[in-house]
Amino acid sequence: MIKPEKPKLLLSSAYFPPLEYFCYLLHAESAFIDIHETYTRQTWRNRCAIYSGNGPVNLSIPVERPLGNNTPTRDVLTSQHQNWQKAHWRSIESAYRNAPFFLYYGSQVEELIMGTSSSTKLIELNNLILTTLCLEMNLDVMVSFTDNFLSDTQGYLDMRFAISPKSKDRKHITDLPFKPYYQVFDERYSFQPNLSILDLLFNLGPDAKKYLMQTIPS
Repeated sequence: MIKPEKPKLLLSSAYFPPLEYFCYLLHAESAFIDIHETYTRQTWRNRCAIYSGNGPVNLSIPVERPLGNNTPTRDVLTSQHQNWQKAHWRSIESAYRNAPFFLYYGSQVEELIMGTSSSTKLIELNNLILTTLCLEMNLDVMVSFTDNFLSDTQGYLDMRFAISPKSKDRKHITDLPFKPYYQVFDERYSFQPNLSILDLLFNLGPDAKKYLMQTIPS
């Protein structure tokens, strides 16, 4: 049986990305993160979705765009005027402190968030998070930044705008068939698929990679 050829994947930068981001990564030959695109608001570039006692919640990093609406993603800074790091960590701790693997991964996640300086570029923070989590989960995938904005995407699987919290951006892709796994608030709410990788990591721990591998993009 001939195995299907793995694609070259084109992604946006993302903050504690959703599960589908990692599923596409795991099934790609290589991946390229576009940092030269014009920054898009209200996307996973500066936000993630966690599962709190009140249901799914989005955590958003306030950002500064030096060139206004024309700022490339590579130049976007995390805010110097809001203590978002403490708010994010408190929300994550409150949501997952009773998760099976919170004690194992919590301090590392806290360090990733709280170690962010006020002038950090968003892509630097996101890249540190992605690199750290890939190493922690033993995800063997080569990820690089693009040298320029790719308008000609022939030969690539372009997911820069499709992996998005906005339903209008997702119209041309099929949602992945995520199987239910244990979540902290299972008894209160129904299973919530495709949350931040944090949800999977805190709840499944070392089995996170196995779970991602069995969810195959079509």
